[in-house]
Amino acid sequence: GSRYHFQLEEFVLQHQRPGSRSFLSSISDDTMNGHPNGNPNGGNDSYFDDDQDSFATSYHAPVMWKECIDGLMNCERGRIRGHKHKQKKPKQTSDDDDTATGRDIDPLVFVDGTLGGGGHSAALLRVLQAGDVVFGCDVDPNALKTASSRLKHYMDHPGNDRPLFVPVQCNFADLAMVLPSVTFPNNDAGGRILDHFEGAVDGILLDLGVSSHQIDEPDRGFSFMRDGPLDMRMSSGNSEGLTAAEICNEFDERELQRIFSQYGDEPRAKTVAKAVVKHRPLTTTGDLVDAIGSVTPAYAKNKRKGRTATCARIFQSLRIVVNNEDGVLGRVLEDACPTLICPGGRLVVMSYHSMEDRATKRIMRDGSIHKNRQRDERDIYGNYSGPPKPFKPVGKKCKATEEEVNQNPRARSAVLRVAERLEQ
Repeated sequence: GSRYHFQLEEFVLQHQRPGSRSFLSSISDDTMNGHPNGNPNGGNDSYFDDDQDSFATSYHAPVMWKECIDGLMNCERGRIRGHKHKQKKPKQTSDDDDTATGRDIDPLVFVDGTLGGGGHSAALLRVLQAGDVVFGCDVDPNALKTASSRLKHYMDHPGNDRPLFVPVQCNFADLAMVLPSVTFPNNDAGGRILDHFEGAVDGILLDLGVSSHQIDEPDRGFSFMRDGPLDMRMSSGNSEGLTAAEICNEFDERELQRIFSQYGDEPRAKTVAKAVVKHRPLTTTGDLVDAIGSVTPAYAKNKRKGRTATCARIFQSLRIVVNNEDGVLGRVLEDACPTLICPGGRLVVMSYHSMEDRATKRIMRDGSIHKNRQRDERDIYGNYSGPPKPFKPVGKKCKATEEEVNQNPRARSAVLRVAERLEQ
């Protein structure tokens, strides 16, 4: 009889945590070096037999981590170094055979722009070598604290025997302004890190999904499965910025309809918007669920029109507006990434919504997140002759395998795209 006792199987499937053992059963031993319980020099004499599920935690399970790491490590300088992430043991070489091991190549530097629980950064640090650097950036201080604790083995050291992890609290839209001023922690080299890399990085990873931990916290207001304040701001503890409650209570019906339709792909946006206005004031996630439930059947032959799926779309649309996700996505794709990534470097983006994927596809193909209404300028031979584009797409978009989706249903809607930075 409770308002929360409608059918929630679909939502639970989308957000349940994976069975960590089977989820990571295919991790290659060769990618597991450098763990604090193993050889800090990155040797293969310990493969974490006691910790095979280190990438998936109760905080978050990284989606398509192998594909993400492969996309990053196949940057131009990574290819020169010889990393192909083929999960094959390297040939035995002498310690002074630097050419064979790739140590004659300058260190690589990557940015995890959406650190979350640190799963992707953990996987990346496993395949890097001494001297390499990973910036882990997140606007949520709780996420930063959790990931930093997990990756502390890679922090605050000279970088002589293992890669260096540097946590940075910032919105990924501000990467181009924040990262150039980040300095080495307790490092004899001193100074600003990017000054040692000519101000550029070899790759940026953006996982645009919401972490399981954020969904699981009722006080954050992201989940319609748990009653809590109707907030949805990414920066926990932040008293500034618009809340979802303010949007529901203060925006007019037409604007609510636009939000639900544009950012949630909601087929009954007008009906739901009218119900939200009718049920004002709304202060909790439960109030919003009641408003949606008043015009949505608990069950429907078409699951897309059921109450669970409708709640998921409405909550998603409000979260996007509260955090200005479309605006910050445009800034990071059009400004930060072209500014920071060196020629031959990689942009790896994982999106979960059509708006995000559309913007990602356009920046990689056209150089702008806005629709290109004009045909590409081409010469008489059919070659492109217009303004230089910052990226070229690499391969086709990638979806999670059926095996991964079965173990981690959150991966079902993920779309991964990779692009390489072009010379300007």
